Amino acid sequence: PFVIDADWVSAIGRGMPDLPAARRARVEAEYGLSPYEAGLLTASPELADYFERAVDFGRESEDGGRQAAKSVSNWLLGEFSRLVNSAGIKISEVRVPPAQILALQDLVDNGTLSSSMAKAVFAEMFESGQPASEVAKALGMVQISDVAAVQAAVDQAVDSNPKAVADYLGGKETALRFLVGQVMRVTGGKANPKVAADLLQKRLDSNPDR
Repeated sequence: PFVIDADWVSAIGRGMPDLPAARRARVEAEYGLSPYEAGLLTASPELADYFERAVDFGRESEDGGRQAAKSVSNWLLGEFSRLVNSAGIKISEVRVPPAQILALQDLVDNGTLSSSMAKAVFAEMFESGQPASEVAKALGMVQISDVAAVQAAVDQAVDSNPKAVADYLGGKETALRFLVGQVMRVTGGKANPKVAADLLQKRLDSNPDR
């Protein structure tokens, strides 16, 4: 999705750059990415540099940064690419510092944000350049993972939807998904879906009519 910039000077921030084919092969091998991903990420020296600067912040992990690389790749080839192309700007003009890509992913991994919330947060980060945690707080986009808080929403969803409960107890597993949706509605979309599903199943499976 990116056109290779003929001016290689902009890519020398990390020292003399690899030749394109060599860099693609190195990124693929070093970070465990697919040939397709590595090819897209190294199609532009600017994008490749941004990718590797972002991944640097995850190198201390036990896997040497491979999971970090996969997360960064997903963001760069997804929302990042879409927003850059939509804005018609160069990667050097992007206001999101490379370190903030993994900072945002950390909020997803620790349950603070859902995937959909993270996309909304990233869109605001792209506009403002503000850190992920500050944007999430300002937008009120903090996923509810506290068991007690989600349990209250689960109880409300179960009590308000006796037919769905009866359907589930009658063997209709799809009713559980409906009830998870009701928990999400009660919490304004902020409940952690996995926590909600686990609590719902626990309550429903303990029903004496089961």
